[in-house]
Amino acid sequence: MTTHLHHPPAEAVSAEPLWRLGTAYFSRKTILTAAELGVFTSLSERPATAEELGARLGLHPRGTRDFLDALVALDMLEREGGVYRNTPIAEHYLNEDRPSYVGAFLNNADARWNRLIDALRSGEPQNRWGAGPEMFTEQYRTTAAWRNFTAGMDYLNGMIGPALAEAFDWSSVDSVVDVGGARGNLVAAILRRHPDLTVGVQDLPGVEPVFHEHMEQLGLTGKVTFHAGNFFEDPMPSAQALVMSHVLHDWGVPERRRLVASAFEALPPGGVLLICDPMIDEDRRGSAGALLTSLNMLMVTPHGSEYTTAECRTWLTEAGFAEITSSSLGAHNTLIVARRPL
Repeated sequence: MTTHLHHPPAEAVSAEPLWRLGTAYFSRKTILTAAELGVFTSLSERPATAEELGARLGLHPRGTRDFLDALVALDMLEREGGVYRNTPIAEHYLNEDRPSYVGAFLNNADARWNRLIDALRSGEPQNRWGAGPEMFTEQYRTTAAWRNFTAGMDYLNGMIGPALAEAFDWSSVDSVVDVGGARGNLVAAILRRHPDLTVGVQDLPGVEPVFHEHMEQLGLTGKVTFHAGNFFEDPMPSAQALVMSHVLHDWGVPERRRLVASAFEALPPGGVLLICDPMIDEDRRGSAGALLTSLNMLMVTPHGSEYTTAECRTWLTEAGFAEITSSSLGAHNTLIVARRPL
């Protein structure tokens, strides 16, 4: 009797890919725990040895040195002569005393992913804040809450803005508004590279105080206009170029169609719409990052998800756009540019 093996013997299957995934989680948890403990904030005030920092933060000596040296290996800390200090990225993003702090934003995401099973079984977001713009206004009622949220957006669009400033021929337009642009970090990157542009941001009224704070910190006070409004209820500002970066994926298909149509109406003939999201490849197997981001949208929005470039082209064509092109924007995003015909 012949036995047919349908699977290779266990010893022939390498566990290396699974191990890499597991240690990636360890790395993330180590960094977020350090932020929660205040490691980076404390070291910003004064560099310290392992013993000194452990005493400051109430850490047991058994794990402190390994913990701090793991942060060195993860490029979050530097160590010289036994003294630890922040690396530039940790100082900028993980020091609670800086307006660019994203520890709270990342910790909230971590807590959501602990409820992935609930999201998959219910199809419901795990923050439960409504289905329209109220999902933002209900969560972010205070300036401090908006500050935490927009710092997280800066963390994301800080990787997009410089790339977008180079990916499009900005000399072909004289004005641009970032629709849903938070506190202006993305258009600030474009403005630095193209100082002759007239630039603006449209977002909810609650964002305006943190927008002005951020512009002051960037030395751009008075150079970027804030347009307070709800883009489902108020017209989009008039400009030769409109940007929607990490906006469409917050909403379901009907809302995406509305937003694209509203952009078409706001643009002059010849104007352009630039859309940026972590779009899913057509075969749905080549971009794990976009698919994982889509799962994150499941947990934070009632109907949001990532989508393919073909789907986006359909919405743009329906709205009347032409000359639609797509290209990669950095390692994790896709840029689609569409023009309103003359």
